[in-house]
Amino acid sequence: MSLSRPLEKGIFYPLALLLTAITFIIIIQPGISAFRILTNNAVEIMLGMLGFGLLLLLVKWHRLMFISFACCGLLCLFLKRSTNTSLTYAQPKQTEIISVSHVNISNHDGDYKELADILRTLDSDLISIQEVTPDWDAVLKQELRDSFPYRETVASIGFNGMAVFSKIPIENVEVFYYKDIPNISGFVRPGSGEPVQFITTYTNPVFDTEGFYQELREHFTTIINKVGKYKTSSKIAIGTYNTVAWSSEMKYFTSMLNLQNSRRPNNPFAESAYEHIFHSSDLECTDLHQLNSPEGKKLGISGTFQFSGRVIEENDKG
Repeated sequence: MSLSRPLEKGIFYPLALLLTAITFIIIIQPGISAFRILTNNAVEIMLGMLGFGLLLLLVKWHRLMFISFACCGLLCLFLKRSTNTSLTYAQPKQTEIISVSHVNISNHDGDYKELADILRTLDSDLISIQEVTPDWDAVLKQELRDSFPYRETVASIGFNGMAVFSKIPIENVEVFYYKDIPNISGFVRPGSGEPVQFITTYTNPVFDTEGFYQELREHFTTIINKVGKYKTSSKIAIGTYNTVAWSSEMKYFTSMLNLQNSRRPNNPFAESAYEHIFHSSDLECTDLHQLNSPEGKKLGISGTFQFSGRVIEENDKG
């Protein structure tokens, strides 16, 4: 396709400026919430730029094609930094493994007993449950008392109720608050291994306010100040953070606590989830998958972790 030179310039410069501006807004992440919509949808925008570049290749608009591909490449590098760089999950190689599930009750459409039955059958050592109301609190304590005898719950009539249920003893459990939002922290020992500190968090999903990202950073600072004092402990951070893994606030949180993303970069659309499990560098993720109801609807996520570099030989077991 050929256009007159003035018309080509009239199309080239606005589109080139638009592509470049969108790319740098996503990377720089200004505090204006309207711009953050672009950051939250960075994966879809990156793939859109790739498709747009291929379309430009077909119509032989080569200069604009190079700009589209360049912007796509920059976004790809930017997103890559927020995922675990290993292409595959670690191979399970020891007995000291801990499995963790995270469930948000708002994802469940059925009745109390149906969800309780699902949770009871989970092959998890520790379950983090969020948006726990007083009614749900009573049901979960009753239904899970045998399968998960160790627990800490903070019920709320709003969004902020949460609970932790565990098959193994919880040590030094603590509930601490950012404003009126609870966070639960404690330690568990998988097998005969070292203690692993868990932190479960829920952040208010107030996306349309300019103060959301500032409050999110303040919330993360509260967690960092509280649990960061355990500098030598292994950590697993679980939660509905209501932000993407590549947001500046999330990267601040993970860098200050030396946490890695459990997700691998092999499913780009899954990366935009607001529910996350992060782990410290002395742990390896052997599996991470979406947790679904029998009807196939997403309930949360589930992952399995082991201590890195600590192979237990067969003759050492038992």
